[in-house]
Amino acid sequence: MAEEKKTEGEKTEGTGTPGQKLPVVTRSMIEESCPTCEAEPEIPKVLPDANWSTEKLVEATKDKNLLTRSNAVMLLGKRSPDVALEPLIEALKDKEYIVKTNAMVAISAFGKQVLDRMITALDDADPDVRAGAAWVLGEFKDPKSIEHLQRVANDEYPLARIQAKASLMAMGVGITKDSKKERTNE
Repeated sequence: MAEEKKTEGEKTEGTGTPGQKLPVVTRSMIEESCPTCEAEPEIPKVLPDANWSTEKLVEATKDKNLLTRSNAVMLLGKRSPDVALEPLIEALKDKEYIVKTNAMVAISAFGKQVLDRMITALDDADPDVRAGAAWVLGEFKDPKSIEHLQRVANDEYPLARIQAKASLMAMGVGITKDSKKERTNE
């Protein structure tokens, strides 16, 4: 078994110099779908484009293929926040980090007009929504969000805590001594 592992990582066949390590091809690279997320590795026949209706883009954010979801999220970010904000917040719950990241970037592009909704999202039941909202608020750097971010800096979900603390640092603010004490007394 040890020899088997060695040969997987140190194949010298094909091009390259003797003894040079070649990239390891993992099982998920050759299977039809990712064993973790079930995303299909091939490019879909049709990807969302700017001509799609908002409703069709929202539906595409729920597609099985992560490329479809990711592109739909990016395109929703170019629509009015009135119709796109809630589907983008929902996309923060996606199982793929790239879709979540695209949603955060798209939401932050709306600017401070969505500030109050992002502050409200810090109280969402879904921890990934709280984490995404904390990141977006850091992009806005609005003093109105400091108190709320300090609260989330003590969130039970590590990513939400990290995002809140990073956003506070980006604004030149640290977490208060009281909030540190609250976290250690739990």
